[in-house]
Amino acid sequence: MSINSLQEKGLLDIKDTSHSTVSPDLTLAFAFDSGYAECFKVMLASMAENGVLCKNPIVIYTDDEQLTHDPIIAAAADKISVLSGERKSRLYTLAKDNVKRPERADWNRGTFLKWCIFEKQETSKLLFLDVDMLTLNSLDGLLKAFPDKSLVTCPQFQQSIRTENTDAQLLNMLNGEFDNKHKNRINSGVMLVNNDLLDDEFFDEITKFASERVSIHEQGLLSEYFASNKSMLGMASSRYNYQDSYLRLASDSVYKDILADISIIHYAGGVKPWLETSKPVENLSSIKIWHHYKNLAAKIL
Repeated sequence: MSINSLQEKGLLDIKDTSHSTVSPDLTLAFAFDSGYAECFKVMLASMAENGVLCKNPIVIYTDDEQLTHDPIIAAAADKISVLSGERKSRLYTLAKDNVKRPERADWNRGTFLKWCIFEKQETSKLLFLDVDMLTLNSLDGLLKAFPDKSLVTCPQFQQSIRTENTDAQLLNMLNGEFDNKHKNRINSGVMLVNNDLLDDEFFDEITKFASERVSIHEQGLLSEYFASNKSMLGMASSRYNYQDSYLRLASDSVYKDILADISIIHYAGGVKPWLETSKPVENLSSIKIWHHYKNLAAKIL
């Protein structure tokens, strides 16, 4: 199954464009519950419109049994893996005991779901994507950036960007010119994982590591692990995971230039285009883009 299977059913229109992305030996992975089903479908519409990895197998990880009854998701996914047993117990425990804000337990459990990707796959590589994202351009640069690294990801945008030289710092993120914490604080919303981490042994290793410390959130624990194993990590340009909440800090001209150049926009943070929280910025192009792809996804929503 794949995005292509939805085209075959007449539900999505896949465009063959100059920036199409093809990578045959790669699984697409997502982790979400039924509350994010709409976002997942809009994400698929953006991938179809831009010809991104439309023939690749799809695996979905969830702790929500209800998701398995969605006919569109069932048509797109090769596998819907519902968290259970020892893995469920281990990840739920980390979400409760090993983050600094246990009062956000429900949110924490959702973020730890993505660690389920660390298991044997049918392909030698896996690309994990959060579903509060859109793909806008080719991902070839991401797939080719660090072929020998175990994990390729992008930085978590730091608060320092808000204080001085904001436009320059935002452009540096786009160009992969990272300073300070941007060099080792990862945003786990995009993770390209090579075969050496796609097994139960690494799942055991990373969860054991996490169980021995407390961090601000799931991706903080991942960052700490790879800070101690730097040779395994490749930090790609933020054009492959550009956070909308920071993009909105740019001057008008820089905002337009960056938005035209990024490949993945990430609606991380409290302002989501599909929620009332987007009202103050609903006229921004990045917010309008999400609604454009929602319209393209009409047949699968």
